[in-house]
Amino acid sequence: LKVALNSIKIMKDQVKRREVIKKVIAYMTLGIDVSRVFSEMVMAASTKDPVQKKMVYHYLCTYAHQKSDLALLAINTLQKDCADEDPMVRGLALRSLCSLRLANVAEYIMVPLRNSLNDPSPYVRKTAVLGVAKLFSFQPTTVKESDLVDVLYNMLRDKDPQVISNVIHALDEILSNEGGMTINSNIIMYLLNRTREFNEWGQCCILDLVARYQPTNQDEMFDIMNLLEERLK
Repeated sequence: LKVALNSIKIMKDQVKRREVIKKVIAYMTLGIDVSRVFSEMVMAASTKDPVQKKMVYHYLCTYAHQKSDLALLAINTLQKDCADEDPMVRGLALRSLCSLRLANVAEYIMVPLRNSLNDPSPYVRKTAVLGVAKLFSFQPTTVKESDLVDVLYNMLRDKDPQVISNVIHALDEILSNEGGMTINSNIIMYLLNRTREFNEWGQCCILDLVARYQPTNQDEMFDIMNLLEERLK
């Protein structure tokens, strides 16, 4: 495999190159240690083929912790792809970068993560939101000491309903020790007015927030009930 990955002839042929990488992933899936081709797989990420990129990213996320001395190569590759012109590549690269789970990876994640939260593509934005939750799972202090939670709250008004659903999920996970995300009347009313835009999972997220919210008075309670009746017909 190492010879094949270093073969200029094979690397120039997209079909043969993809087949070699498939073999690497297949062996990895079977539990065979293929970590010795780590540097070659990093080089294989330099391609326009999204299928090949996806396989290489999967490999890098699996072996980065074993090859900490070479992990920086993987990080540099993923950082570069986070600025790719293709939103699918940007989202995939960011998801992989946030999945490396290396001790010092947070410092390399923050800049592409912040940029992706403001990306014009909703796919990249929703991936970035989940990236914040992933970062929190292994570097909670980094997230809590930054303004990322405030950024997520601002994203509750995102144009894309899937992004908002991910924001609710991420905030509930990050703030779980505090009872989940903070809910107020403005947030509830805004989300209820947009309920029809959401898929079933998104609507369940909103209904969960409504169930947790305590109306301040009867008028507010009736307003919520009227919105629920109208939106869920």
